[in-house]
Amino acid sequence: MGAPSGEVIVTGGLGFIGSHLVDAYLEAGHRVTIIDSSTGAVIDGKDYDRDPRCTVIRQRVEDYLAAGGDFAGADRVIHAASYVGPASILSRAGRLGHDIIGSTAPVIDACIGAGTPMCLFSSAEVYGRSGLLDEKDDIVVPTHYNTRIEYAIAKTLAEAMVTNSRQHGLRGIVIRPFNVAGARQSRAGGFVMPTFVQQALAGKPITVFAGGEQVRAFIAASDLTRFLIEHMDAALDSDDTVINVGNPANAITIMGLAHQVKKLLGSASPIVGVDGRSVHGPHYAEAESFHKIPALRAATSLGWQPRIALDELILSTAAYYRAREDRRAVNAPL
Repeated sequence: MGAPSGEVIVTGGLGFIGSHLVDAYLEAGHRVTIIDSSTGAVIDGKDYDRDPRCTVIRQRVEDYLAAGGDFAGADRVIHAASYVGPASILSRAGRLGHDIIGSTAPVIDACIGAGTPMCLFSSAEVYGRSGLLDEKDDIVVPTHYNTRIEYAIAKTLAEAMVTNSRQHGLRGIVIRPFNVAGARQSRAGGFVMPTFVQQALAGKPITVFAGGEQVRAFIAASDLTRFLIEHMDAALDSDDTVINVGNPANAITIMGLAHQVKKLLGSASPIVGVDGRSVHGPHYAEAESFHKIPALRAATSLGWQPRIALDELILSTAAYYRAREDRRAVNAPL
């Protein structure tokens, strides 16, 4: 089931998903090397610095590799480093393709050179349409090239690079996560659950974009990390290179999420409709997948199932932000 204890490299290991992966691998008895430029960090990493099983390299992975670093001796590389979030990506418009491919290509090359298996984190944004979305479905590429579409195209190309690099000896898989949420996720990226939770805790208006009829299926970060801890080896040996990881049982409209957060937290916050561009600027856009539900054919065939229900996920996120501030969102709108 799980990987043997050894060294795991996590790029973007100080970010939201990356740090949950680091914690899970450490708990499972692995040594972990984090390579992270700190651009999207949600934690400072000082606890990892003090852990003798963990090494933190604070630079971009492409710079680390260009300076002679390698992945020799690592048991696996989890490439989670990326700009992410509908608000965070806006500043990289016109550069996202370079950012994503510029880090992915050298990681693939280094994994091939070291004989190290890798997992690339992609995005459910690649589908470009609404519905129940299966890994075997065709991808739609709209031609109004806003920043979110640039992001989706770049992630799609990175997926193709991993898939085609199997011809050159790469053992690699791609994860398409669907709306991961939980502790540490920052509202600074434009993510809806930490935004609603922090607004409700502060008694501020809960701001719903685009009428709130968007449907999202939220998965706990712990469910996502458990897939890699317990099933990555089997996934590498399977016929599926691209694997959806999500929780269709947690599907809810964004307006429904706002009401559920308000109810669970006993908040007096009003729920108000606003234009996302008034919050994040004129280039903000909603996702092409207005209704986005994962089909889990590949993941469940390996024996994995999501466990954390939506209410538990909301409450755990709230518990985290009752105890501490959102370190990335000091200057972000609330």
